[in-house]
Amino acid sequence: MSLYPWQEKAWGRLNHDNAKLHHAYLFIGALGSGLEEFANTLAMSLICSNLTSTKQSCGICQDCQWALTEHPNLKIINNSVEEGASKNISIESIRNLKRFLELSSHKIGGNKVILINNAESLTLNAANSLLKMLEEPPENSYLILTTDNISSLLPTIVSRCAIVSSPKPTHEEAKSFLKMEGHENLSSQLPLFNNLPMDVIIHQENSDLFKTIISEFEKGKDLELMSIQPKWLSGDFPMIIGLFQKWLYDIFLFKMTSNFHFFESKKDNIKKLSDAADISKLLKLVKSANKIKLISNKPINKDITFDTLMVEYRNVFK
Repeated sequence: MSLYPWQEKAWGRLNHDNAKLHHAYLFIGALGSGLEEFANTLAMSLICSNLTSTKQSCGICQDCQWALTEHPNLKIINNSVEEGASKNISIESIRNLKRFLELSSHKIGGNKVILINNAESLTLNAANSLLKMLEEPPENSYLILTTDNISSLLPTIVSRCAIVSSPKPTHEEAKSFLKMEGHENLSSQLPLFNNLPMDVIIHQENSDLFKTIISEFEKGKDLELMSIQPKWLSGDFPMIIGLFQKWLYDIFLFKMTSNFHFFESKKDNIKKLSDAADISKLLKLVKSANKIKLISNKPINKDITFDTLMVEYRNVFK
């Protein structure tokens, strides 16, 4: 896998001298920045037997071709794949990795590599089991973890890893990437996704849904609860709450500074809403939305939660 353009400098800073490589790496950053792809680039370089001049995997040697299916010296853990319906990485998964490291390499001196994506999904028992592996790593073994929430990991795990920050693209880099991928028409949505082009592409199928929801937000005090459709809340509820947070932010920002950040195409309506907004009620609603975002991926009653937010939203306007 090739690096994304905004990752090339960070890749150059990684030390690829095998005598100086760390046994464990923790890649941190936003998922939509190419976090997992960046970590995978390192994993593949440790498997490849014919590195390029930039010390990336060649993609054509026997080891690289093997890795396209299942390389005997490479294990990749994805909680969505490894655990089926579960969102956690279990202790049994980590025990399987321990057994994997105890096996001999398929070739003399070959590296054994483990990549664990979404390391924040480790159960406490799994994390403690992984910690033991980090404390006593076998020779020529490498553990690579990724997370978008480093604070959720055990501090002892973090302390035993070399930290690698996955860079985010600038707005111009993100626009160029979308154009290169044939998605130039989605560039206007970049602010909604914090300039993370992969998130824009992933959620492009929701583009019409977002437009529908925003058109309801534009109604302000005239928003009708009956217009809220079940399909709004049946999918990515945290994303919908995040969209609402950004909408509120632009109303608040325009009221205080006459500027906006996310919804340039809606600036006329945002101005009208900011003029009509009661600042104290708006700030209270922002706090409510922030609290709900923190629990938006929990098993809550989405309909009641969202309806309550919308009632409070209508009451913001005079």
